[in-house]
Amino acid sequence: MQAYIRLTGETARPELTALADWLSREDELRGRSAIERPEAHPGHMGGMSEVVIVALGAQGAGTVLAASLSVWIRHRRPSADIEVTGPDGQNVKISLRDVPEAHLEAVLRRVLER
Repeated sequence: MQAYIRLTGETARPELTALADWLSREDELRGRSAIERPEAHPGHMGGMSEVVIVALGAQGAGTVLAASLSVWIRHRRPSADIEVTGPDGQNVKISLRDVPEAHLEAVLRRVLER
């Protein structure tokens, strides 16, 4: 089972790199996350964005990811928006300027704990 985390906006690329680094320091997630960079095709401008993929094989890994991600967002306060897709394909798009911090982790858990 995998979760996918995509950031959008002007600062998405550096923020995604910072997020991947953050997750790699989380004991329960170490070695379970990687940035996937889509292959650029000749003659196309792109449109595909990079994504952090997190393997959620361990029991409770979705809870750990939701908690870690919400802490990263609170401390980093990225200007990019975030889209999280859980293992069952359910996703949530969050405009980080519009979601109260108190609700952030609960929203992420709903998607990642399935």
